[in-house]
Amino acid sequence: MRITNEIPKSWQDLQDKVCKYLNQAGYHAETTKTIEMVRGKVEVDVFATSDDELLKQFICECKYWETPVPQEKIHAFRTVVHDSGSMLGIFISKTGYQKGAIEAAYCSNVLLKDWQGFIDMIAVKWLKIRFDEVMRIASPLATYTDVLDVPVEILSDEDRALNEQLLKRYLPPYMIGRKLQMGMHKEMYVDCDGTRFEDFNSLFNYLEDVYREGVARYGELFAKYKEAKLDLDNDGNMVFNSHICEYLTKE
Repeated sequence: MRITNEIPKSWQDLQDKVCKYLNQAGYHAETTKTIEMVRGKVEVDVFATSDDELLKQFICECKYWETPVPQEKIHAFRTVVHDSGSMLGIFISKTGYQKGAIEAAYCSNVLLKDWQGFIDMIAVKWLKIRFDEVMRIASPLATYTDVLDVPVEILSDEDRALNEQLLKRYLPPYMIGRKLQMGMHKEMYVDCDGTRFEDFNSLFNYLEDVYREGVARYGELFAKYKEAKLDLDNDGNMVFNSHICEYLTKE
């Protein structure tokens, strides 16, 4: 599966999406950002920092042009990267680069990417963090959908029937998340609740909404039964991402 099928529609959309995916990948990204330089200030399209990597600070330049980026733009960007103290510059262009621009970036700390190239660059980190976030939301469903953990005997007949309805509704999408851990992510698409998902971004957004809804509905049901000692944290610290990134890291 692809990370996303989203394609930026304008220069502002390109900046916003670069910023969004960086934040979802665990970076701290802002757009637009005025930063201090050796000689004054400059406004950059996307400014990003990281807490847990050697790459502490980098900037992105986004160009939604119908023509390839020329050499002088890369020279100017290299100066901004250097004078801002950034360790890396990522230039993201809709239409590619002129030969001189490619030569200007050679052996420098500036990477030339298109939209898909940028997504591919952050794919492993994005997938790991985004998947963990979604499954953390789903964690209480590990208990709610386990017939051995739910004290069905204390429920009224009406609530027992409701519990069965909730189980039929939320167990299948919960199992989709668990199957992703075990190799389903290598497929070209995933069918969930009658919808075919061909990218992780759409699938995760859908599962996140369904999981929140399911946890809330189960919570309302069992809030009436104070005597029910459900261990809703028993799955909270499980590692869901041990295998999901393998197909990306091996490419």
